[in-house]
Formats: sequence, structure tokens, C-alpha cells
Amino acid sequence: MVQALPQYSEQIEKLSLHVEIAGKINRIITEQGLKELGQLEQDLVFGDAGMKDVIKFLTTNEAVSHENKLRLMMILAAIYPEKFEGEKGLSLMKLAKLSTEDANAVNNMSLLAPLSESKKGSASSFSLKFDIHKKKRAARKDRCSEQETWQLSRFYPIIEELVEKLSLGELSKDDYPCMNDPSPSFHGSSPAAASIHEAPVAHSMRSRRTPTWARPRGSDDGYSSDSVIRHTSSDLKKRGKRIFVFIAGGATRSELRVCHKLTGKLNREVVLGSTSIDDPQQFITKLKQLTPSEISLDDLQI
Repeated sequence: MVQALPQYSEQIEKLSLHVEIAGKINRIITEQGLKELGQLEQDLVFGDAGMKDVIKFLTTNEAVSHENKLRLMMILAAIYPEKFEGEKGLSLMKLAKLSTEDANAVNNMSLLAPLSESKKGSASSFSLKFDIHKKKRAARKDRCSEQETWQLSRFYPIIEELVEKLSLGELSKDDYPCMNDPSPSFHGSSPAAASIHEAPVAHSMRSRRTPTWARPRGSDDGYSSDSVIRHTSSDLKKRGKRIFVFIAGGATRSELRVCHKLTGKLNREVVLGSTSIDDPQQFITKLKQLTPSEISLDDLQI
């Protein structure tokens, strides 16, 4: 009798559809080895894996798709750019079986990577090394305050760390110099907190005021346009000064999501601007089209 009910049949159909979709997703993850690949990519970024792990993965997983190999090599180039110089780079490209265009994108990524600590140390005239063991590099540090939702969700855009340091006044002035020092109230409390100490404005009982019946009666149900605008403007007044972030060359949707997240976390509106919003394919296309003269910053004037 229960199974004959229309509502029961509809729920069974939805459940069967979800089970079928989940089965297809799990099948793709298993066939393409995405779990192992995702774990390796995350370990590379956080310094838990190195070159040997990548070489082992490429030699033992020949069925990895072309796109996944390219992404893995680009991550490797961003962390170990010196490994792609000369014969070492050619050997890695050959091992990954990348095309000429893809190899160009990986090489450009290595040129855009920050200067490694070893090269920074070689620039100085004197250096001492007491640690004979090779240390694996990390492009990100684990955030103890953040709770992981998924097993492979440790990665976060670097803009999140930079904006948080900027809000706390801990951003390095050597790496990120500013034209003018921020005002003392820049890292202070929000305008709403400062307005508490202001003396209230006195009103005369004889002053002419607009009667309540003449005021517009906008809906305050939280859904109408008047209500949304009213609540939004009041929320913005309670927050601190805005933080404007501009990324030259293109931003990603994950960076856009981080700015939205930080707006609530820091109680300050974080506004993101960029020359474009790129998806992964657009980003790779831009890397392929870069030339050495465009990557060089020698002629850049600010």
C-alpha cells in the first residue's frame, strides 16, 4: 500500500537518480586515478611531496589524462622552477609526454614562480648551511584555525592569507611596499564602534518633523528590494573600512569566493577587481601565449 503512493514513488526515483550519479562520479574518479592525483597535488603544495613522488607517479600511472598531467607539471613548475632549466626540464617534459605548446605553458609558469630560497641565498656573499638534509618546499602552510570539510580541501588561494595579514597590519612592507602609510584608524575598529563615543545630537521638541503617516511604508520582510537595500546599507555602516584588491592579469572564481568569505570573517567589505575572470582553460591559454619579453619585469615602471 505504501509503495503505491505517488509521493513514495517520486522519492524512490530521486534516490535512484542520485545513486546513479554518485556511481558514475566514483567510476570516473577510480578510472582516472583522481584521488591519488589530487592527493599528490595537495602534498606538493603543502610540502609533503617532492620531485621523486611526481616522477614515481608519472612512471606508474601512464593512463593519466593529458589535462591532469599538464596541471601536475604546472604545479611542480610553480614550486620547483629551477628543475625546468636545461636538460632537466626537457627530461620532465618527455616523461610527462607533453606537447610543445603545453611545455611552453609549463616553462612560462616556472618563469612566473617566485625566487627560490636557494637562489636568494646564492645572491648573498656568505652563507652557512647546517642542515644536510634536503627540505621539501611548501607553497602553502596549514591553517590550524580552518576546519577541513573534505579530505582534499587544504588548498586555499594566497590572496586569503595576504588580505588577513593586511587587515591585521602584519603584511610585509618589504614584499608589499605602499606609497603612503595607512592612517592610524586603518587597522582599528569599525566606524560603528567609533560612533558610539560620539555625543548624541540634541533635537528640539518644537522642530518640524515629517509625520509618520507621510513616510514611505516599505516592506520589511527581508525579501523585497526596499528591505534588502535597507538592511545592506545598515550592515555596511557597521563594518570597518573597505579593502580593495586588484589582480593584474586575471583572477579566478576561487579568489572571488575567498573575498566574499573574508567580508563576513573580517567584518570588512573586501572588493576584488581584475583585468578578467578566468577559468582554468583561459589561464592555460594565456600562459601559452606569453613571450619572454612579457614575462620580464625589468622595464616595468610603477
